[in-house]
Amino acid sequence: MGQLNELKIKAAKPRDKEYLLADGEGLYLRIRSSSTSAKVWVYRYKGAGKEAKLTLGPYPALPLAAARKKARAEAEKRASGVDPRLARREEAERSRVARLNTFELTARAWVAQAHKDRLWSAGYAAKVLRHLELHTFPWIGAHAMEAVAPTELVRCLHRIKDRGHLETAQRVREAVVHVYQYAVDVGLLDPARNFVNSRTGGLPAPRTRHYAAITDPDELAQLLRDIAAYKGNVITRAALSLAPMLFQRPGQLRFAHWEDIDLEGKLWRCPPEKMKLREWQKRDSRTPAHLVPLPTQALDILRDLQPLTGPTGPVFRSMSKRSEATRYMSDNTINAALRTLGYDTQEQITGHGFRATARTLIRELLGWDREVIERHLAHVSDEELGGSYDRATHLGQRRKMVQAWADLLDDLTEGKAVEPALHVQFQEPKRAR
Repeated sequence: MGQLNELKIKAAKPRDKEYLLADGEGLYLRIRSSSTSAKVWVYRYKGAGKEAKLTLGPYPALPLAAARKKARAEAEKRASGVDPRLARREEAERSRVARLNTFELTARAWVAQAHKDRLWSAGYAAKVLRHLELHTFPWIGAHAMEAVAPTELVRCLHRIKDRGHLETAQRVREAVVHVYQYAVDVGLLDPARNFVNSRTGGLPAPRTRHYAAITDPDELAQLLRDIAAYKGNVITRAALSLAPMLFQRPGQLRFAHWEDIDLEGKLWRCPPEKMKLREWQKRDSRTPAHLVPLPTQALDILRDLQPLTGPTGPVFRSMSKRSEATRYMSDNTINAALRTLGYDTQEQITGHGFRATARTLIRELLGWDREVIERHLAHVSDEELGGSYDRATHLGQRRKMVQAWADLLDDLTEGKAVEPALHVQFQEPKRAR
């Protein structure tokens, strides 16, 4: 080795075609035919029965001495039975994987894949990702998957728990379990390095905590009187009045459209896409709409509201028209109104709690059969295979039930005494065996 020197290299000029200047032992300087006189070091050898070339770097960024050192290193690989080109390709792949194999990038890839494969709603996917962004990425997001220490992840989980958010810590751990399994499935992580499971962090089981709800008739009567005296926005007042009367989910009420309400037929048809269902159920054309019969009191409220927000579009329209996202009243509107009335939405009553209120008191004070109440709540049958085969809506019975419930709410508001029911108003007929 040693046929080239700095003078020869600098004197080499581009020609019509690219050519090589040999230095010895497989090292060559390639003179490109471009006007920029680009010069590049290459290492030539025979691999797999044919000639191969390996680019080492440009001159003068890679000087002659350094180029010779690199060429010797490649020759030593060949002497040990390693193909230099193959070795470089494998190293490039390892480098690529290392760049993509951070916890954050892997987690984002998992969320995107789960959103597609599991038919997650966009809102749910965003919620899962937000949990990871807030509680894991700042501490372990930039680490390679295999470099995350178990103690680092445990600290992330305990930061959440120590702030009193045990359920969130459980949800974050569940997401991280899926992230690690995804990394194994796509070859980013050796299965032996997957240390995350449902016991990681030693988190205690979360306490079962139901939505705050009023089930005492006297307390409910006072709440109804407070709602009647509410002096806030007229749309909010209408929603606040309908919430205990119809006892549907707050989101379902918030997204109601006039096109779905038949005032003459006394019926509110809730399409699947506005219900609390899995994404695939919302998209399935066979999923039926949930039918909500409307008592006369609800019809009066809706007829008063229609000139303001109707006749089409959202029933509970936001007064802000800045964007499509603000077409509906906020998901916090009902709870905010309850707080304005002086109620603690963590301990006393919440918008979702009206469902528990109605379910409890309709059964206790009116004596309606549980099956009818559950269907009005849009709950499926709890019998074996009930969701598949029992598709009864009990619409006729539910019409009577919601009217009796609305009348009872009027009685409570007026301070009338209400006695518990002594018999069941409707009994599901026994099925033949």
